[in-house]
Amino acid sequence: MPLMYKIEWMKLKRQRLWIIMLFVPLVGCSLGAFNFSSSYDLLMKTGTNQWYQLWTQVTFFYALFLFPILSGIYASFICRVDHLDGGWKQLLALPVSRKKVYIAKLGILMTMILITQIILVLIYLSIGNLIGLSDSLPLSFIVLAMFNGWLASLPLASIQLWLSLRTKSFGIPLGLNIFFSFSSLAAMILKINFIYPWAQPSLAMAAPTEKGITSYPLFFSVVLITFLITFLLGCRNFTNKDIYS
Repeated sequence: MPLMYKIEWMKLKRQRLWIIMLFVPLVGCSLGAFNFSSSYDLLMKTGTNQWYQLWTQVTFFYALFLFPILSGIYASFICRVDHLDGGWKQLLALPVSRKKVYIAKLGILMTMILITQIILVLIYLSIGNLIGLSDSLPLSFIVLAMFNGWLASLPLASIQLWLSLRTKSFGIPLGLNIFFSFSSLAAMILKINFIYPWAQPSLAMAAPTEKGITSYPLFFSVVLITFLITFLLGCRNFTNKDIYS
């Protein structure tokens, strides 16, 4: 497994994904900070901690829309090299099982998502200090929300990897992810967002001032079950299909 992980990581070195890793969290934080600053008096009427309000605005743009789309882009890039110029034949000719290949790709995807989450927090803290927030910083909550959002992305990552493995087109998985990401608003209205993979990271990262998760054991049980189902189906499909050889 470590060997396959290293191989997958090496294939991404020339993709310059670090630009996207920096740019998307920066956009999410900038939009959130602009919304926070322009609506400051209205948002602070309740006397809520400034850092929580800023986090709420940031996660509205980032966790609900940008994050699901970004993780789908990562999944497409992870499979892109293999879809080109007979890459699957070269990869699957290695003396490793397809299951290990699939797990390595999923591991790379989750690593990239975690790095992006860390970058988000660093940019968020920088912007908060830049605009001069004076309230006490709830750092333990921010770190926990970052980690919870990463865990909640497991089902989403599994689905997106399956989509990217199934098609050579970069546009199809991206288009589907954009559609399902914006459908998160409908899931919120219908109150099914806790079982909707594209909305689960947003729920997991919600500030205490929002109506987020009412039961963490129940929520993460749903996340785990959804992930296990999508992982087993995706891994089985990848193992049994001949289209990759």
